[in-house]
Amino acid sequence: MKHYSIKNYVKNEGAPPVWVEHVKRRTRPEEAHTHDCMEIMYIRSGAACCYINNRHYPVLRGDFYVFAPGDTHEFSISGNLSHDTLLFSPDILGKEEQEILLKNAVFKHWCTPGDLKEKKLSFPLAAAAELDTMFDELAEECQKNTSYSGMLRKAQFIRLLLFALDKGTPEGLSGTHNDLQLSALFNFISEHYHEDLSLLRLARVANVSVNYLNEFMQRTIGQGPIEYLTRYRIEQARRILENSRDTISQIALDTGFYDASHFIRVFKQCTGITPGQYRKMLRQ
Repeated sequence: MKHYSIKNYVKNEGAPPVWVEHVKRRTRPEEAHTHDCMEIMYIRSGAACCYINNRHYPVLRGDFYVFAPGDTHEFSISGNLSHDTLLFSPDILGKEEQEILLKNAVFKHWCTPGDLKEKKLSFPLAAAAELDTMFDELAEECQKNTSYSGMLRKAQFIRLLLFALDKGTPEGLSGTHNDLQLSALFNFISEHYHEDLSLLRLARVANVSVNYLNEFMQRTIGQGPIEYLTRYRIEQARRILENSRDTISQIALDTGFYDASHFIRVFKQCTGITPGQYRKMLRQ
């Protein structure tokens, strides 16, 4: 398993231990890994599935994930994903600042390795727009190396942290009705993707009409329910191709495709190569 260190990112001597990277239109999944620091992953657009210590979370615009040092996490992607990754060491905060923040139950759970619902926050669209700007400003400051950039970097980081703690909603506590419907749908797909799932069945799970589900998902994540389901199936197929010797026909059946030819055709449409070519590439 990969293990990342913040020293690989913050290389300027004396710079505050915080770093932001903005990733646009990511298509490859991230394998299971850990860090020696805290990590925040903030979702700008797209759809994916995140796994924190083997717990599954559907990823949506405005989601905010926090990983403590030692937390095992990975994510698969359904389509293009745009996100910000923020790495920081708690040492960036002074002793008094840490004591104040640790009185906040959410921040305390952030710092604790394990499967805790506070590891995921969700934000309304208005708050997400403000977070976009804060991440942009902090990422820009992380690239500078002036006599006062360290102070600005720390100030912007604390501002972002406090905003998230004030405006974010932990997973499972509350949220808009539509967000909860979509979250339930994503969880259903993750558990039943190998079955024959029609658009009507997906709409019933979300408790909305077919037209509303199509319109809402297009507006929220940029793809309809069938496209999301198809891409989710392809991601699961890729994981099986990478970790097993199952036949193409068996993988097709295990991931919800009609037959091997249907699976091969859709896999090539999504990845540009056939499942056999993908497996051969992995071996090479």
